[in-house]
This record gives sequence, C-alpha cells and structure tokens, in this order.
Amino acid sequence: MNFMRADVLVAGIGMLVVMGCDSHRQFPDSSLTGGVSEVKIGESVMAPMVVTAKRGDEVRWINASNGPVEVSVVQTREELISCQKGFASTDLGYLMGTSEYENIVMATVPQNEFASLCFAQPGKYAYSVRKDPSMTGKGSTEKSSGSVIVE
Repeated sequence: MNFMRADVLVAGIGMLVVMGCDSHRQFPDSSLTGGVSEVKIGESVMAPMVVTAKRGDEVRWINASNGPVEVSVVQTREELISCQKGFASTDLGYLMGTSEYENIVMATVPQNEFASLCFAQPGKYAYSVRKDPSMTGKGSTEKSSGSVIVE
C-alpha cells in the first residue's frame, strides 16, 4: 500500500514540474508594436550600420548574400529582449571579458532568410555580422559591426 502512495506522489510531483516548465514565458516571434527596422546583409555591404528603433520594435537582419551569416548581439540581460526569431543565448559573455550580467545572443541566418530581435529597454546595442570564408572566397572571415539604438 505504501508503494502505491509513493507512485501517486511521484506522479503528482512530475505533473507539477512539467506544468511549471511549460508555463515558462516564451518570446513572441515578432514585434507587438508593429514597428520593423531592417538591416540588409549583402555580398559586400551591410546597410544601415546604425539602426534607430523604438522600444518594442522588431529589428531584422536579412541575409541577401550567397551563403549563411552569423549575427551576434551583445545585450546585458534577458529582460532586455521582448521578442526573438532565430536567436539563441550563448552565455559566452564571461569568455569575452564582459560583465557577468552580459550575454551574447547569436543567430545563423541562411541565405534569403532573416533573424530578428525586439529590445524592451532603451539603450545602444552592439552587433556584428560574420561571413564564412568559404562563402566569401577570401582567406579570412569577413566581419562587419554596427549598432541598434533603442529610444
């Protein structure tokens, strides 16, 4: 009889854990404000280098080059992002000599696709775009940098 109660107890705890994990807030894919700013990544140019957006607007990095690109954005806390599509947190800030609260979010963007973020707090956010040397025909990785200014 005690084994049956233990099984029921374990099953109940399992259900609570699953429900608790399932209720974790997921980021929406796009802006709730409706504002969208675009950074177009081409073969030789990335424009604009500086994007100005309002809080909650979506910033899209669109890959118009002939191969995948990697977009990295340094942000200080997860709470600063209100939507995302294609980005994942790397928690590599400590390797780059940044504050323990800083974080880097990255996205590998295939050709003719986009990745996006919405910033929930005003500030200046640095980003970089890297192209694979095998796709550029050059001996080294091409890297461009820019920033997003959120008002």
